[in-house]
Amino acid sequence: MSNFRVIATCFDGAGAPIPVTWYGEAETPDIAVQCMRDEAHGNGWSMGAVTAVQQREKQQELAA
Repeated sequence: MSNFRVIATCFDGAGAPIPVTWYGEAETPDIAVQCMRDEAHGNGWSMGAVTAVQQREKQQELAA
């Protein structure tokens, strides 16, 4: 799993644009975008353009 940040424009029920940043874990960038899309729809928003998808490998914790 990797940590992702997806930056996109969503639209509320009245059609007003909302800049949205989604943070979460996913296997691939496509799955990260789908997770954001699912969460946006759950909020009653529709998805516009995805501006960026940034990925960072999850860091392993070392035992002390």
